[in-house]
Amino acid sequence: MINTIQAHVIGASRYSMDNGVKGAKVTIMQPSAPDNENQLGNQVSTMSAPYEILDQLHAFAPQMPCALELDIEFRASGGKATMHVLAARKPSATGGQQQPASNGDKK
Repeated sequence: MINTIQAHVIGASRYSMDNGVKGAKVTIMQPSAPDNENQLGNQVSTMSAPYEILDQLHAFAPQMPCALELDIEFRASGGKATMHVLAARKPSATGGQQQPASNGDKK
């Protein structure tokens, strides 16, 4: 299932290894949960992405860090659910900061 979230993207990078493995990571920042007494300020998260995501993000590089709309999918990795970015674009005119949720199934 693909979900769309609003995220404050602070950077991205990609890698290509000699064995042919390629990928990328997108780093986002979100405010700490106000009801969590063990966190203050902002928290940083990293999401995996396909190697080509950097090509999409180049258009936004001059504005980074910036708010972007990300299509993500949850994947199992090491026994944990991780977020994998599939696409990035400028946010639509509606909506604010959203957490990963069922904002629409775009299968």
